[in-house]
Amino acid sequence: MGGGTVMRSIGLGAGAGVLAGVAGLLPWIVTGMRLPLQNLWATATTDPSDMPIALLPFSQYSVGLIAGMLLVGGVVAGLTVRVFGGRLGLTGRLRALPALGGLLVVQLGALVQTAVVTGAGLRSDRAIGTGRAISASQVYLVALVAGTLLAIALAAVVLLLLARAVPAVAVVAVAVGALAVGTWLDAFLLSPVGSADGSVSAVLAVTRWVPAVLLGLGIAWTGLLGVGRIVGSVVALLVLWAGSASVTALTAAMGTRVYLPYPLELAEFGAQVFRSALGPAGTGIGSALVALVVGGAGALVLRWWRARDRRAAAAAA
Repeated sequence: MGGGTVMRSIGLGAGAGVLAGVAGLLPWIVTGMRLPLQNLWATATTDPSDMPIALLPFSQYSVGLIAGMLLVGGVVAGLTVRVFGGRLGLTGRLRALPALGGLLVVQLGALVQTAVVTGAGLRSDRAIGTGRAISASQVYLVALVAGTLLAIALAAVVLLLLARAVPAVAVVAVAVGALAVGTWLDAFLLSPVGSADGSVSAVLAVTRWVPAVLLGLGIAWTGLLGVGRIVGSVVALLVLWAGSASVTALTAAMGTRVYLPYPLELAEFGAQVFRSALGPAGTGIGSALVALVVGGAGALVLRWWRARDRRAAAAAA
């Protein structure tokens, strides 16, 4: 492969990563990207249009959305490399790196821009703790930046697993990605701090099953052939179950303003919601069961289809 061809492949891979990162941010882009109203803003602002443009919706009420959008970027980039990597000229053990580089440019760039505009507008007249004074705004901003960096790192892992891992491992990444896609889809129906009316609630009642169906298709793709793929599928179901409960707990905890100044109480409340969401009252068990049914049925259909193709090929020979 010539140098020009290599550079072309790297460019195409990086471009795919950039486009994947932008696709992940689409639910926020279509809102106009005005930073959500802030409790710690330096000036009294009640009109959302007065807030600055930010590439991420920095707010304690939007942490789930931020993570979902970043992870969807990783999912899109990873699947693009896995499915179209050969056509893009991306081969070898390092074929996912150009897409990863493009994705990180978008996501880290969005983080830096958002942190800068948010930090510039927050007030710093409230101190907490002892010793050297640390403003509440600084704690708030650092927490959002740290959480976003964690989500970006997880998106990178999901990309690499979907792009290169064997099916038994990749299906676990599918579970993480499926949860993110569910949040991503819901974001088109709900503003970051909005509430759903009757019609939107009806649609949300349907989209809640999207992660389960996507994971079921991922399990069917493995074919459930061999111990490794079966174990991987079981782990993926557990990730979906626990992940659904985690999303519920995180959303409830971060949306409860009264606990935000008290980290220990906030963590305890989130743990209570998590335990409740794991049980029959939560959505995790139902989602895992739907994914199991879709995956099992899909694997049987796929086996039948492949067996039919083999018989047809043998008959033609």
